[in-house]
Amino acid sequence: MKQKKVKIFAIPFAGGSKYSYRALENKVPSHFDWETIELPGRGARMQEGLLTDIKATTDYIFKEIQNRVHDVEYMIYGHSMGTLLGYELAKKIIKSGLKAPICLFLTGHEAPSLIKCKRISAYEKNAFWQEVKKLGGMPDEVMENEELRDFFEPVLRADFKTVEGYKYQALEQPLPVPVFVRVGSEEDILQEDLMEWQNETEYKLDVQVLPGDHFFIFKNPDHLIRHIDNAYAVATSMHKYNAAC
Repeated sequence: MKQKKVKIFAIPFAGGSKYSYRALENKVPSHFDWETIELPGRGARMQEGLLTDIKATTDYIFKEIQNRVHDVEYMIYGHSMGTLLGYELAKKIIKSGLKAPICLFLTGHEAPSLIKCKRISAYEKNAFWQEVKKLGGMPDEVMENEELRDFFEPVLRADFKTVEGYKYQALEQPLPVPVFVRVGSEEDILQEDLMEWQNETEYKLDVQVLPGDHFFIFKNPDHLIRHIDNAYAVATSMHKYNAAC
């Protein structure tokens, strides 16, 4: 009998689409099936209205996957904005009684209880793009082409507004899901701010700092995929140990 692949539901960072993680998707081992969720207002869903609220976006992703998690092992991956959405999605999944993910693998973000960000979404055009440039991750062909910047600006502003409006709500019980967090060494995130993720999971938190800036995930995709593959193996062992106890 052919073994089912482990599903990875990936959630884009601000301005991202289902193609944003292609560099990672192309590197996953054969036992994984990677799927990046396409959010409204971009790519194949260009005709749908952009969302500017964490709850509405989480609900949208939940509806996309809720009928596909019953008989498959799956992980949730998110970077930056995708990290917050992945965390909120896991909360909604657990609350709804659906099969929980094997683990969360989250990159480029401090713990949700400590979120702090500039109100970039309301900046005037030039200041807005200066902040986008500082964050990195936007291809040079976009940054150097005014028409492309005009095309991507509404999506970026909507996504930044989504993150800026985030309101943290403490869990009554930590998630019964292992959490793995990776950030870049050049990101302005303190170690103690990362360790606050421990409050969100009943398992021992796994945090590592990897070389690079906010978009370190693309500097060495093979390395990050090894971390994801190892996280799956470790999370599987954690679940087996808990079941045995």
